[in-house]
Amino acid sequence: MTLREELKQFSKWAGFMAILTIIGGGLQALSGVFFFLIGAIPGIIMIIVGIKLWNAKKQADEIVDFDGTNQEEKIQLLINNLTTYFKIQGVLFIIGIAFFIIMFIIGIAAGGFSMLNNSMHPF
Repeated sequence: MTLREELKQFSKWAGFMAILTIIGGGLQALSGVFFFLIGAIPGIIMIIVGIKLWNAKKQADEIVDFDGTNQEEKIQLLINNLTTYFKIQGVLFIIGIAFFIIMFIIGIAAGGFSMLNNSMHPF
């Protein structure tokens, strides 16, 4: 497959995922507002990530439809948008793992305290 064909495939899937991410982020932000304003933050981050992916899609389209302008600059913008996308996704993934570990430890501690409390009061 040529670079042009690869960029066309990338553009299709990046556009599809960008739209899904933006819609999902919007729904998450709206539902998060009802709990507390801070609950909307993950949705807003998803919208930003979706926009970065959409920008990468647009850059890939411009490279495919080469019009004689500086193609290197377009490739640099494509890579920049993808780098930002992956950085944000990576940080969110790390935060998710840390949150899971903290909740797991709290769950074990709560279970231990519950067993300790039950052993002191057998009736």
